[in-house]
Amino acid sequence: MEQSAFEQIASALRLKAYQSSRFQGVGEAEAEDIAQEVMLRLWQMHEDLSDVSRLGNLASLMARNLTIDHLRKVRLISLDEGHSLHLQTNANPATTLEEAEDERWLMQKLKQLPTTQHTILYMRQVERLSAQDIAQRLGISETSVSTLLSRARRSLLEEIKRRYSR
Repeated sequence: MEQSAFEQIASALRLKAYQSSRFQGVGEAEAEDIAQEVMLRLWQMHEDLSDVSRLGNLASLMARNLTIDHLRKVRLISLDEGHSLHLQTNANPATTLEEAEDERWLMQKLKQLPTTQHTILYMRQVERLSAQDIAQRLGISETSVSTLLSRARRSLLEEIKRRYSR
């Protein structure tokens, strides 16, 4: 697709992406960010796009998927102390205190993991990197990444089971 053709339909595509994101339940600011990300991705692949009639559907689908990813990230508990998230905003003080204690406990258990397992878990859960990307960054095989990630998760699961079986 030529640049001029893309520019002509860009505002309509952006609106489609924005509306799709808003329909998924995010706020205006998040929907704007997601629509901007959709437009950036569409522009990066504009030379490969040919069927103009389906670009609106593609923009909506991309926005939907990015919105789902955004909502998943919001619900995750960060492994980084500087980026802790509150999962429940309408909690009573006792629940809030309990959640804070649970988060402190989890941070302590994460620090106790072997360095490699902690690093891989961080890269996967916080940075949202694929096993292939982690393997490339650390210079190890994808199989090793999967094994170490599985061990870290299993170790945390065992700690959680021990904590709540008392």
